[in-house]
Amino acid sequence: MAPKRICFFVMPFRPELNFVYLYLQRYLEDRHGLTVRRGDTSVLTKALMDKVETEIRAADVIVGDITDANPNVFYELGIARALGKPVLFMTQQAPESAPVDLRQFEFIHYDLAREHELLTRLDNAIGHILGQGYEGLFDDAVELLRQFNAQTGSNYLATSAEEFQARVIRGERLEGIPEREEAAYPEFLLPKIVAESTDIGVIRKMDRWLSDAA
Repeated sequence: MAPKRICFFVMPFRPELNFVYLYLQRYLEDRHGLTVRRGDTSVLTKALMDKVETEIRAADVIVGDITDANPNVFYELGIARALGKPVLFMTQQAPESAPVDLRQFEFIHYDLAREHELLTRLDNAIGHILGQGYEGLFDDAVELLRQFNAQTGSNYLATSAEEFQARVIRGERLEGIPEREEAAYPEFLLPKIVAESTDIGVIRKMDRWLSDAA
């Protein structure tokens, strides 16, 4: 099973932001299958900044909350940028209040009173950065669906790329993604791409077709 991808949060260690972190940690783990960490997550016998740099190096994506322009946050984000890590910037303040050097980047301006808006923008940003790893799977699944429709005289529609990715992530957490040459690969992909995959009739038809193709 492929290791889960890591999202590292860079933010001030303040009580009011701790809630934000814990809430988004749970959401990103459930929705995107990420391991979400922060500088105080690991218990390592090394200096805090050495620990933070280790975490940044291991991360696939960085979320940086620059609310109140904390110098430590800017330092850690500088490390992330120097290492070529993709960074999502968040702030509770107006983006134009950010330092000039950061205004060129896109910000997620959030207000906890508008939770849905925050999660939607976060989903889009995470999907844009990490979704590239699922593009090949999506292409294979669309081709598999084409073959399934042609050979069974069906006309089932493909689900959206976003929903396909969410389904794959859930399956990846439970069972892992089979290698392309494995027999289990089409069995994994087909239910993820068919929009009507929860219909019992469709499930039975997919099972029969996959059994015959094995």
